[in-house]
Amino acid sequence: MEATRLSKHELADRYADAEWRERFIDASRLGELLAGSILREKYKIPDELVGTVQLTEFGNKVLQKLVTKNDLPAKEARLLCFLRLVHREPLVDVVRTDLDELRRIIDKQIRGRDLLFPFVLGRELYDRAADVYEDMRDTLSHAETLKLLEPMPIGVFQVENYVTGPYGLLRSPERRWFGPVTTVPLFHCSELTCSRVHTARLSSDHSAPINQHSPVVDRVLESFGDDESEWGEFMQDVAGTEGFRFDDRSLEPMFLALGDLLADDELRVLLAHLLDNSSGSLRDLLEPLALVGKADDIAAGLDRAGLTQLLMLTRNEEIVSALDTLILATDEQPRRIRVEVGEIRRLMTNRRLAYGTFGTFPELSSLGVRFTSDEHSLGPMRLKRLVDELYKLDTPAEVDELQWQLRTVEGEEPPERLEEFVRSAEPDEVIERLILSRRTNLVLACDRLGLRYEDFADDPTFVQAVLWKLGFYRHEAPDLRAAFWDHFGRLKSFCQTAGVGARVDAVELRSKAANYFVELEGVLDDSLSFATWALTHDHIAAERPFDYEPGRHRLMAFDVLNEQFRLENPGADPLLKDKNTLQPLITGFGVLADYLEKLRTRPSDWRRDADAYPRYARFTDLKKFPFEHRAPFLDLLPRSQERIVESVNYVRTTLDSANVANARNEHMHYRITTPDLTKLSSALDAAEKAVARLEADGLCRTLFKRVSVHGDSWDRRVYTLRSAKGTELAFARPSAYDWSRMPALVGGPQYAMPAAVFARPNEILRFRQTFDTSYAAYWENYPKRRLPRGGVIGARVAAGQEASS
Repeated sequence: MEATRLSKHELADRYADAEWRERFIDASRLGELLAGSILREKYKIPDELVGTVQLTEFGNKVLQKLVTKNDLPAKEARLLCFLRLVHREPLVDVVRTDLDELRRIIDKQIRGRDLLFPFVLGRELYDRAADVYEDMRDTLSHAETLKLLEPMPIGVFQVENYVTGPYGLLRSPERRWFGPVTTVPLFHCSELTCSRVHTARLSSDHSAPINQHSPVVDRVLESFGDDESEWGEFMQDVAGTEGFRFDDRSLEPMFLALGDLLADDELRVLLAHLLDNSSGSLRDLLEPLALVGKADDIAAGLDRAGLTQLLMLTRNEEIVSALDTLILATDEQPRRIRVEVGEIRRLMTNRRLAYGTFGTFPELSSLGVRFTSDEHSLGPMRLKRLVDELYKLDTPAEVDELQWQLRTVEGEEPPERLEEFVRSAEPDEVIERLILSRRTNLVLACDRLGLRYEDFADDPTFVQAVLWKLGFYRHEAPDLRAAFWDHFGRLKSFCQTAGVGARVDAVELRSKAANYFVELEGVLDDSLSFATWALTHDHIAAERPFDYEPGRHRLMAFDVLNEQFRLENPGADPLLKDKNTLQPLITGFGVLADYLEKLRTRPSDWRRDADAYPRYARFTDLKKFPFEHRAPFLDLLPRSQERIVESVNYVRTTLDSANVANARNEHMHYRITTPDLTKLSSALDAAEKAVARLEADGLCRTLFKRVSVHGDSWDRRVYTLRSAKGTELAFARPSAYDWSRMPALVGGPQYAMPAAVFARPNEILRFRQTFDTSYAAYWENYPKRRLPRGGVIGARVAAGQEASS
């Protein structure tokens, strides 16, 4: 029989009725949910389905052939016709089919867990897999799938307006296309330098009649002739989704932000805010679910899956606006989501997912939520589009205004000058000159980007927010010791001024000295713990390699130093505690220097086991693994080791020789005698030298941000990083050492240790900045690495490259 070939336009002419089209799309979405579900064992099709699904004349012919000539049970045959929906023509009479009743049947089966969906938004399923399976596997049997999903909440997916989850099948006012999946992110492999979340395929009950008979339908439909009509394209036209994938401004990936970028308590804050700020529309949808009362009380009783499903009952624009409001809120406001300055939240278990042609995905920072891409040209293209929208060059007034704005830019005509300026100027300068220059431009830019100018304290912060939304981010690298140097300058100036006067104001001196010495203690405490952790901790074997968490890792470092101190001073109390004064800290630098020297005398004790090396180290010499020891200090070049030991000793001897601890004690308490400014000045000079030495070598936390990238046609690049004080570090790429899992050079601010060189010319230890938030707590103990199953899971080292770290 000759194949049917109808274009989408011919199908549109044939099926032009608006009601039919709407019901056709509705039926196809319900079918997609049914087809994408995982069937529980011995699944039975509900009897009420028989009278609900009505077939067309063509569909009845197919049904008759399935039942009479292929011995398919009538219920299975009818449901299979519904799942196929169309062939040479529609199989289902979507006008006579009771779609509301069908939705009710599916809702009942979801809530009764006859139809299963994995909950993939967040880490719950990942953690469950880690608890159940010691090793990785590509596919789970049906029994293994049921074991995995049994205690888990019902998965949240959305097809068009239908949302699955713990509350069954709900309808959302927002259309989304996050259909059910059975290939899910479950495992991190044992490859220490691999950051990919590996997937596993879940299995439905293949023995269920509906699955067993599915191949028969294909054969029967083929007996009616091939169908090459453009049904898919027609459905896109009817649903209004054609071209969606090209929309870089689409908020479609919003559900990924709910899954991976917010902790449970933050989801509760978001839901409560929306309940109180959606003009009652969300409350109206929740009332039939018996969710009534105070917003915070409703949110408090929900788990992550319930929170996510209910949040998806609101529109994407409302969620984005609410998130921005809550993130930008101050501590004084009743509800807030705390995202620290410099913190960038990126997808975790769902990091492989992106939307559309431009591959957009959500990120969160202290400036709000944005939808960005790994395509680095997206930001500049968006900026150019925004500027084009601001200046319509078809009116004399606009041309005159632009000529004035760009009077210093080369070019004969305004469009040429505009193109050159946007192409060559720094993005923040473009925003300052072309957006902030006119109120009308400001209003339009805020409308396009979903910003409110009044939410920002000043123009520079607003500019940063615009950059963030467009896809740029000028990562700030603040001076973490700015307060120390400020108090140092004030006390130093006071000593110099007071030294030429007749008398010293002891009260003012004591106040300035107290502030200064508290800051000095903080700097030394932070530096000692950071340097100890950075040089002696096995970063490669850590849950999150090269991530420094000040709270937890500070205590780990002090445990190391206290153990060394105890070995040299049996029976002594711990040297370092939760709160430390100057003398124990100064002594601690001496303990660290001695410990590093001890490591150098017995490096073999710290050599990493051969089976703990990443696989690539055994199979290629293009990439090198530099961390042969569990203490990274031992992998540094000999000259770097010597320099670091010298610097640590220098801090101890310099501070001790100037009696800095005694100077602190003398000026922190009331005294009758006149203060000795000479001793204090000497202590100040010593502390200045010690801290400057720590900063120069990176033995204290110093943030560096990327300021430039230069390259050639051979893809050779030089990345330049700069600290708040202007210190610059240059790194050449490609490198044999960029599979080490240190922070990416294209990422955000990072700690760099210039003295810790492990390979020439400038491969140094670098670390990620972390933040103490509920979101960080949610992702603790992640990843959980699994053993390979029979060695089948290969050496997928590409994900370990620096660019994807």
